[in-house]
Amino acid sequence: MKKIIGKICLFLESILGIFMALILGICLIFWLPADYIKYKHSLYYKKERKKYHFMAGMGIRFDLYNEILKNALPIRFIYQPNSDSLDCGWFVFEKTLIIPDVCSFVYDEESEKWNYCADLIEDDDTEKQEIMPLENYIQNQMQEANELAGTNICDNVVFLMDANCLDNADQAKKKSAFLIYDSNRVEALKNFCNLNL
Repeated sequence: MKKIIGKICLFLESILGIFMALILGICLIFWLPADYIKYKHSLYYKKERKKYHFMAGMGIRFDLYNEILKNALPIRFIYQPNSDSLDCGWFVFEKTLIIPDVCSFVYDEESEKWNYCADLIEDDDTEKQEIMPLENYIQNQMQEANELAGTNICDNVVFLMDANCLDNADQAKKKSAFLIYDSNRVEALKNFCNLNL
């Protein structure tokens, strides 16, 4: 009886796997052309003329780059040397590095301080949580960007974040390291650029 139940479970798992693969295939058939068209009609493509790659029209950095161009904001994108990917580079306003949508910050109410918290996977597949004071994380980000760029591109960092994705957003709005927006990211960037001119 156990063998029969095992075979039935294996058969159902196979059917489920095939069904999931079909759904994924159908989604890709409809989604990839739409993504390609979105990419080819984007301001990013018109300016950079970079070749399309899988899922190129997706992601926060792609959308943010297009919003910056559309609104003629004085924010530039600096690519890492030897890379032409939006994932490998930085948004910079004057000497301020703008890092979009880092959702790994936690507010400690006792100390009234912000920490960067990230779950890391070790080599042996165990999870470990990295906790770093906000000031240390900022220093690390600036140092990494300046070293990778090969020049001093920043001496300050702000984290551009959606208030809906952050606990204690009201506390974050009081901190100059956070550029918090409720619904309109472009308005927050415009205000930031005007305040810092």
